[in-house]
Amino acid sequence: MLELASKVEKLKSIIRDQKVGILFPGQASQYKSMGTDWYNSSKKFKEIFDYINSKIISDYREFLDSDLFGILEDEQKINVTLYSQISIFSVSVACYEAMKETLEQVYHVLAGHSLGEYSALVCSECISIDDGIDLVVKRGYYMHNYSKDGTMFAVIYSFDSDSILLIERLVSQYNSVVANYNSYSQLIISCSLEVVEDLKGIVKKEFPGAKIIPLRVSGGFHSYLVNQANEMLKNEIEKVVFKKPRIPIYISSERVDDPVTIKELMKEQMIKPVNWIRTIENISKECSVMIEILPNRVLTNLCRKGFPSNIASISYSLEDI
Repeated sequence: MLELASKVEKLKSIIRDQKVGILFPGQASQYKSMGTDWYNSSKKFKEIFDYINSKIISDYREFLDSDLFGILEDEQKINVTLYSQISIFSVSVACYEAMKETLEQVYHVLAGHSLGEYSALVCSECISIDDGIDLVVKRGYYMHNYSKDGTMFAVIYSFDSDSILLIERLVSQYNSVVANYNSYSQLIISCSLEVVEDLKGIVKKEFPGAKIIPLRVSGGFHSYLVNQANEMLKNEIEKVVFKKPRIPIYISSERVDDPVTIKELMKEQMIKPVNWIRTIENISKECSVMIEILPNRVLTNLCRKGFPSNIASISYSLEDI
């Protein structure tokens, strides 16, 4: 309790009189026992987390064979798409609600990285928490079970506009795409299993010194390779009522407040690239501080290592505060 109180006081000093952008992490932010300290220290965090867990137990046994506590304590399960998405969403939403209640702060904008956009939709009250749970559970299930023909790998390199255009042209020759523009030092490629080794080789050849990191994923996300999963989720999104966000929200790298537009963008989110570079650059024009919600510090590290100093210097993670 004392540690959480200390974090809150430090956070207050960071955001005081600032325009604050809240960033919600996506897949790959998960880790074993994430959020445990907050669960044990914050009544609100526990309330929200337990509510999501109860919904999973009562309504989603056909999709998940474990509750949230079982997932969080299982080193293997938590790194599987089927389980990682709902666990990250649960920790993020519970963390936001706990922080909001404690700080009584009205945030300037919300944004999420891929999966994190669902957390942002719920926390902005654009969709209900029940609809958020439903969509995230099914998103993880569809992506895990209907995305078997593709894969992803990260390219670590010092990119600029010209080299980004070059790698886009290069991967397109292999019917592949840049799926995530994470920062100027990290791009993620989605490709078919058939071409992955050849594509890695040509990237290394054309970008001397680049580091290639295979990702442990169930498919080639944010590309045509997950069309089947996207069509299935699109049918679920169509059933959901979207409202105007109570707090401004970024979807697909732009500030959007029209619920019809948001809904249409979310229908294509799984197959469209994540342009996190543009998202962060746009947010930094209107916010003087960016705070990454639990879990982990992936987005903060991207900002600090792959963006100019004016962005790196205003980026914070709740994990580090």
